[in-house]
Amino acid sequence: MTWKQLFEKRKTGKFAVDEQTGKVFELETENSLDIIAAAVSIIYLTAALMFFAWQLIDIGTDRMCLLRNILDKNADKLVSEMCRIISFAVIGGGLGAVVNGYRSILMWHSERRSFGWRHFWKYLTLPLLGAVLAAMVYTLTRAGIGVIGGISAPGGDTTVEAFSAFAIGALSGYGAQKVFKWLDEQVNRIFKISKIAEIEVPNLIGKTEQEAKDILRISELSLGIITEQPTIDPNEIDKIVAQIPAASSKKSKASEVSITIARKK
Repeated sequence: MTWKQLFEKRKTGKFAVDEQTGKVFELETENSLDIIAAAVSIIYLTAALMFFAWQLIDIGTDRMCLLRNILDKNADKLVSEMCRIISFAVIGGGLGAVVNGYRSILMWHSERRSFGWRHFWKYLTLPLLGAVLAAMVYTLTRAGIGVIGGISAPGGDTTVEAFSAFAIGALSGYGAQKVFKWLDEQVNRIFKISKIAEIEVPNLIGKTEQEAKDILRISELSLGIITEQPTIDPNEIDKIVAQIPAASSKKSKASEVSITIARKK
């Protein structure tokens, strides 16, 4: 699509730009299935909002009913201050994702009337995805592996750390797209793969088999398959007339170079 076509579509209102991702989408008129999907998405996000709000109050008052019911007899051993703080990050991630979901639905359904039923799967996973991303981001920043805006998650005062965990979680859940890019940067930074040294393949055309072996040994390459082909040219007899890979191409150390030697017909 050219810029001129894009501009024409903008004038006619047939496309829209997502303010958060910057992606351009072509608008399609909603049908009855799309409207039902939008309604179900809103109901689901509202249920998720109520759940995370309940958890925020439950953990904030140190009752932790859900965690204690799940952990049963081991609750007192496993429900520590750190578990409580990470829970705040997870709750923040879920709430941030729910807010992002509301923003998206209001924009695409209420304002643009272009909600697609396939979007439901996005909103179905948003709260869970936000919670998981929040836990990952907070753990990385708390461990000092990653930083957000140059500042790692604080430690020390538990109240401050709880607010920090919730804030980091909420931002992570709301900005999931940017969090994915941030996580990619952390993975690339930590798990760097050393680039394998590549060697330029020497030109063996016109050389004898022994000369080729000596040249390849010096170049830290090895001689591969040797084939023969007949010739009537006395200047080509017992000389290399073809090679794979070609001269000047790049190969990793110890790679093989196959040659073709001309023999008297």
